[in-house]
Amino acid sequence: MNDFREFPLRQTHIQEDWNREEVIDLRQYWNTINRKKWPIMGLAAVVSVIAMLVVSAMTPIYQATSTILIESQNANVVSIEEVYGLDTRAQQYYETQFEILKSRPLAERVVDSLALTNHPTFKPEEKSGFNWRSLLPFSLSASTPSGDTTAPDPAIAATGEYLANLSIQPVRKTQLVYVNYQSSDPRLAANIANAHATAYIESMMDARVDMTQTAASWMTRRVEDLKQALAKSEANLQEFRERERIVDVDGLQSLPAKEIDELSTRLIQVRSELSRAKTAYLQVRQLQNASAAELSSVPAVMSDPLVKSFRQAIASAESKVAELSRRYGPKHPKMLAAQTELLAANENLARQTRSVMESIKTHYEDALNLEEEISAALTAAKGNYHDIGRKESQFRALQQEVESNRALYDMFYNRIRETAQTDDLKSANARIISPAITPTNPIKPKKKLIVVLAFMVSLMGGVAAAFLLEALDNTIKSVQDVEEKIKQPLLGMVPLVKMKGKESSAGHLFFDSKQHGFSEAIRTVRTGISLTSLDTPYKTILVTSSVSGEGKSTTAVNLAYAFGQMEKVLLIDADMRRPSIGKEFSIARNHAGLSELVTGNATLEEAIVHLEDEQIDVLVAGLIPHNPLELLSSRKLNSTLKSLRAEYDRIIIDCPPVLPVSDARVLSTLADAVVYVVKADATSRNQIKVGLDHLNTINAPITGVVLNQLDIRKAEKYSDYGYGKYYESYESQPA
Repeated sequence: MNDFREFPLRQTHIQEDWNREEVIDLRQYWNTINRKKWPIMGLAAVVSVIAMLVVSAMTPIYQATSTILIESQNANVVSIEEVYGLDTRAQQYYETQFEILKSRPLAERVVDSLALTNHPTFKPEEKSGFNWRSLLPFSLSASTPSGDTTAPDPAIAATGEYLANLSIQPVRKTQLVYVNYQSSDPRLAANIANAHATAYIESMMDARVDMTQTAASWMTRRVEDLKQALAKSEANLQEFRERERIVDVDGLQSLPAKEIDELSTRLIQVRSELSRAKTAYLQVRQLQNASAAELSSVPAVMSDPLVKSFRQAIASAESKVAELSRRYGPKHPKMLAAQTELLAANENLARQTRSVMESIKTHYEDALNLEEEISAALTAAKGNYHDIGRKESQFRALQQEVESNRALYDMFYNRIRETAQTDDLKSANARIISPAITPTNPIKPKKKLIVVLAFMVSLMGGVAAAFLLEALDNTIKSVQDVEEKIKQPLLGMVPLVKMKGKESSAGHLFFDSKQHGFSEAIRTVRTGISLTSLDTPYKTILVTSSVSGEGKSTTAVNLAYAFGQMEKVLLIDADMRRPSIGKEFSIARNHAGLSELVTGNATLEEAIVHLEDEQIDVLVAGLIPHNPLELLSSRKLNSTLKSLRAEYDRIIIDCPPVLPVSDARVLSTLADAVVYVVKADATSRNQIKVGLDHLNTINAPITGVVLNQLDIRKAEKYSDYGYGKYYESYESQPA
């Protein structure tokens, strides 16, 4: 047995454990699985057997595979891919071929070639199987309206069945494709796989020939149209040549371009000369009324050679006059000759200056007229150049149209010749690499795998169900549950004892020589109570539970036996609603009891029954009052208990459960200790918690919990303490 001298320390550890963070204990999961291992294994075994029966009744399905190589390049001798419009280099080409292999027209071709509509596999009326729709009511089982009696087309049904069993599987990063067909007939599966691959290659060749013939017919019509367009464009070009008198279009614009270049150069020179002439003209125009000396100082006039010589002559004459004036008088012949010479020089300068001014004006006007003439000629040359350019553009356009029509005509003419050469050449981009052979082993059902999967799934389902049931189970099953779920110290565990016969009673098990485990469990509870009150022993001990049927009365009786071995003990039946102590000891129902003692209708000697063999005194409930709670809460009961405390070493009171009535809460105020009985694997945690809360609200002296009717073998699976080996196997103990 466990040593309950550690109760105070254990209660401290419980609080510390609850203050720590909750951690995942893998042992709890293992214990849950271990407790339910036989139901889990039983479920897995049943499901596995059912799976074996199901797969054994399944029809084996065989799969045959034919391998096709789809080439990326055309095998034709003459390349005419442009006619077909296919790009075999693109990845979309292969994807298109995969879809063609899965197409309905190709399937219909195989169905017709092999006459599959007459094969038993493709006849719905000859297929065996359970029709679940027959179990439905008449209004729900009809698959078609009452007026629609048309039978399905056999070809359509056979094609649908065919496509359902056909699968196309391209091999990654290769040009290979697997054509797979599944059937219950292995020979038929191989024949269909090979026939499907052959039908695909033949359909490709037929399509190629059809496309070639269609292209040839279309190109023939197109060539005639192009021939007429070419002739018309050539006629338009020749008509334009004759109308515009064009001989050489390359030299048509060379002369106007050269003329424009020359006129442009000449215009630049003339405009430069005009600028200089205009500058000189403006200079002399501003001084046209000035003296000859002032005019001769103008740069345009002064640059004239004669003006320069006349100015030098004037300077020389003036120098001579000045020199002679110092020697001779104004009348001197030499002086007169010098003055005449100076006058002649001035007249010559004036005359030459006017002549130069006239020449400057004339030069300006001539340059201006020349600039206008060249500009007009340049404009005319440009207009002529543009006219010639427009003609050349029209000519080029007509010539380009002729060349384009001729190129199209030549291309289509050559394609017609190529098509005519390849009209009878049948080739395809695919070939069969590995034909299908008759399979010997079915591909499905994979019986072993199905059975193993069923076993594993059912096993996992059983484990999940075990965890679910464990999570939904909120009862107390072990020491750990008492400490963790209701956070109360455990006074002891009373094992479940199976009684033989309906009239057997558990009230005297404490003295049964064959029930050593039960007696030891009661003594452990007694020890636990005693150790919690070493300094001041509990005089009055109240025994209660959450609800009825948890064995509180049996616990109270046997606990009284245990204390009665060492002390003077009084057992009181305070359950005024459903008393059971008197019946347990075969005391007459009309015998005076607690109610008569409290009301003064009986004395202690009359009410108390002494049991010599059990060495205890018993006070039964007596006459059940109309309002038991009023009796239990009276002052007389308190005074009665005080007087009894003086007579006895230990008083054990059996009272009603906490939840149904309030009697236990009233009586707990009169007791020194409250022993809370919990039926193992029966009472829920919520009921226990509510019951304890009711007692805690009035500060009831709860000493601990007694785990009653504990199935040792079952509880051993829920505990790590190994207490099961200290008990024997017992049968069911009644409440």
